[in-house]
Amino acid sequence: MKLSRTCLNVRNAAGLSNFYTAVLGMRQLGSEDSPAFGYDEGQCLLEFHEAELQLYKPVSDDLYWKIGITLQNLDSAVEYLNAQGWPVSAPRQFGDIGYLCHLQDPEGFQVELLQQGFEGNHSSPAASGHPIGGQATLAHLTLRVADLEATQGLCEGELGMRLMSVQPVPGRGFCLYFYGWNDEPLPDPDLEAVENREWLWARPYTLLELQHLEVADQVTAPRNGEAGFAGFAFGDDDLTYLSADRLSKFL
Repeated sequence: MKLSRTCLNVRNAAGLSNFYTAVLGMRQLGSEDSPAFGYDEGQCLLEFHEAELQLYKPVSDDLYWKIGITLQNLDSAVEYLNAQGWPVSAPRQFGDIGYLCHLQDPEGFQVELLQQGFEGNHSSPAASGHPIGGQATLAHLTLRVADLEATQGLCEGELGMRLMSVQPVPGRGFCLYFYGWNDEPLPDPDLEAVENREWLWARPYTLLELQHLEVADQVTAPRNGEAGFAGFAFGDDDLTYLSADRLSKFL
């Protein structure tokens, strides 16, 4: 079992496809009838559903937060993006979470770039290949959560996922929870152990990241006619899709 697709309702699928392949170095994978974009078939792929929609406008209580791409060397990726003229925030070590930065795609969807090692702990990507695609894993689909108990019931009960890491962020009003479908032993069995985090960022598969908002009563999914998060799919050959509408009732 694996997280297989992140589905977005968009206005210009061709424009986004070009951005994710040319700028972020993804490949077109999946079938001709159901194209999707990513770095490897074993990871989650992006699936774009094009329609005449209102512009996507990210908000702080949006069900969808971002995708996370992990890299061997974040500074080299940012240097490449700067040379391309693509706006990206300056890399920084965010507490004991990781060395990261953010950018937006052409339709406003957030992308996080996260180094597999903390600041100063990087490796050299391959000399050949795309400057980002040659060192990248589509590692996280991040959703916001208001009702943590209901969310854990969905992930651990209905979906059979395993909680792999809990990462409190003091003073920011949220805590991060990472779920997957694997039985790899953690370096430290303590789910809050900082020592697990660089190991977690180097996993070759995609995790579901939940940002639990401590003060929010609910999160909002896109309304009909709006661009935004459409849901995700899991499985291997036979995909099971969970829509944003259904997910928002749990999260």
